[in-house]
Amino acid sequence: MRAAAVLLLLGCASNPGGSHLAGRASTKAPIVLTYLGVAGWQIEGGGKTILVDPYFTRPASFEGVIQPDPEAIAKHAPTKADLIVIGHSHIDHLLDAPTVALKTGAQLMGSESTIRVGRASGVPDDRLVPIKGGEDYAFDGFSVRVLPSLHSALDHKHTLGKAIAEDIKLPLTFAQYEEGGTFMYLLRLAGHEILIGSTANFIERELAGIHPDIAILAPGLREEIYDYSCRLMRVLANPDVVYVTHFDMWREPPPPAGTLLDESDFVNEIKACSPSTTVIVPRHFERMTAG
Repeated sequence: MRAAAVLLLLGCASNPGGSHLAGRASTKAPIVLTYLGVAGWQIEGGGKTILVDPYFTRPASFEGVIQPDPEAIAKHAPTKADLIVIGHSHIDHLLDAPTVALKTGAQLMGSESTIRVGRASGVPDDRLVPIKGGEDYAFDGFSVRVLPSLHSALDHKHTLGKAIAEDIKLPLTFAQYEEGGTFMYLLRLAGHEILIGSTANFIERELAGIHPDIAILAPGLREEIYDYSCRLMRVLANPDVVYVTHFDMWREPPPPAGTLLDESDFVNEIKACSPSTTVIVPRHFERMTAG
């Protein structure tokens, strides 16, 4: 009986979709994170590549209908990826993702709004992963837990997110890229637990028991959220590393031409709330290794 219990525990520890404690107990291997601009990330480890909100087009104009720029995508997107996760379906998160999915062979995970745009873009149904929040999916070599979340408090708390229409016809206008629901993701990869947020808000109870070693967090409009930085650090049990995301001007070209926001206040807040946490403001398209 005791031996069976030991074997059961060992089985859980080796399962990439197992508990948080099992994930933290496993041996970590190096992973590589690349900031793609806006809320976009490329995360590589164990021979797998996961993309977050890949957005490269940065249209010169947001008037009329807007289409992905194949040259910008070809310049920055990898040739192969396993999964793309979408935090919400605003244009600066979703516009390029279906094209990137078709280019890389990746599955596309997101809300029903994301799935509608993916399907209209020609992504096959067997590569579309619809979510509602609460799912915990095992993939080959990694796993993803979907956490219901909230968008940042746009228009001083006076904006309520809507869904993208069911009968859409591409290309869409800026206004047609509705929020569609917001998610955070817990990616378990190469022994790491990586919490991915794409906008400055969260649901505290959904993060209870989530203790990642790496957190990707957005600072914009955090002043509208009560005790944003310290509450996050407390509920996440002080991650080893925080990477700042969504801090450039998404309507502009990427730096050096575009504008970067001064995030020193956010960095200082995180350090004050969690002195043991290393805070990194990434450079665009620079590969960073985390051990």
